[in-house]
Amino acid sequence: MPQSYFALFNLEPRFALRGEQLDAAYRALAAQVHPDRHASSTPAEQRQALSLATSANEAYRTLKRPLLRATHLLSLRGVDSIDSAVRVSPEFLSEQMDWRETLSDAQTARDAAALKQLDDLVRRRAADLLRQLEVHLDDNDNCAAARTVQQLMFVDKLLLDIDEAHALLEA
Repeated sequence: MPQSYFALFNLEPRFALRGEQLDAAYRALAAQVHPDRHASSTPAEQRQALSLATSANEAYRTLKRPLLRATHLLSLRGVDSIDSAVRVSPEFLSEQMDWRETLSDAQTARDAAALKQLDDLVRRRAADLLRQLEVHLDDNDNCAAARTVQQLMFVDKLLLDIDEAHALLEA
């Protein structure tokens, strides 16, 4: 069973996580395990503090991002969200192909308005998927949650590509 990042911060393992709650828990733990606080400790204690600080940083980065937090929650439940047995719908894949074509056309035409329109559409879809994911995880519908995680991976990658296209247009 993987280490629970929620337990590391004494947080309830839930998808809905207030950012300020996570931030406060991280700062409290980071202050306790900061290497400067262990400068006069034994080498073994220093290594242990450094290991815990590293784990705290990794846990914070994971829990801060909704997609990674969902993936971690599923792994705690024994579900591999990137398992090839989990299938996204053909309709979703078709939508992705359409959006990719729209992105390509906007890049070729250097059409900032079309790029912005696509960006808005995909961000709304991402927000919808995050709401669905919260419901699936809270209902312990792990199969649906794993499918939604996979869909969010596609959408996140597309959003990164859209951001890159924006940057290239501005250059």
